[in-house]
Amino acid sequence: MRSESGLSWIVCEAFEETGFKNAFSTRQGGVSKLPAASLSLGNFAQDQRDAVLENRRRFVSAIGASDWPLVTVKQVHSADVCRVTGKLGFNGDPPTCDALLSDLDNILLAVQTADCIPILIADRRTRAFAAVHAGWRGTLKRILARTIERMQLEFDSDPRDLLVAIGPAIGSCCFEVGPDVIELFTAEFDFAAEILTTNGSAGKARLDLNQANFRQLIAIGVEPDKIYDSRLCTSCREDLFFSYRRDRGAERPVGRLMGVIGRSSC
Repeated sequence: MRSESGLSWIVCEAFEETGFKNAFSTRQGGVSKLPAASLSLGNFAQDQRDAVLENRRRFVSAIGASDWPLVTVKQVHSADVCRVTGKLGFNGDPPTCDALLSDLDNILLAVQTADCIPILIADRRTRAFAAVHAGWRGTLKRILARTIERMQLEFDSDPRDLLVAIGPAIGSCCFEVGPDVIELFTAEFDFAAEILTTNGSAGKARLDLNQANFRQLIAIGVEPDKIYDSRLCTSCREDLFFSYRRDRGAERPVGRLMGVIGRSSC
């Protein structure tokens, strides 16, 4: 955890050592009223636009990327992946997708979350990189594997060269799902028994999204010791993170966290 001027964020040191700027934000140090002084970085509908823009300015400045464009998209819980080919991101309205990849210098690819998993990928050999938004729907659709397959196609990436950072998200301790989701995951993954744990509630189970994505990474060829999982639960850590599942019951707007990655030209 790093901090500056009231802000705090999480960095994967292995990425930095390889030349990739990266960060997972917390809720600390902003100007949003979600509650007071919250660093909400996305979803204008839930917050005042000016507050989010100021929060983004503070965040990118704190991580040393104040002059880097911040590229976001309209996330829709899909398995769609977009390549960023211009320094300013996309012309006109951003596309709808849930993963971004690029090989450009001095830009930040960003995904917004409030329980879903932000996942960052860095290719040590080709210097390509990606940011992935993986909720239960995206995990079910194998968006993480699809992103790596797209990196193989676009940049000739080898999974053995990849570093992967899994950021804060709702943990299996707090993520209860019903029979419909249990059935979908059981039908899709032969390791479903490892990621679904019955907890005494009739027809319900705890779902481990982190492990589901870890297993996808291993299956596609990423080396286990190159996967860095924060294992921080957004629902448990109300002091650090927004959580849609935790807070929506209070009938209040929920802020958004952000995971970002980029590379310097130096």
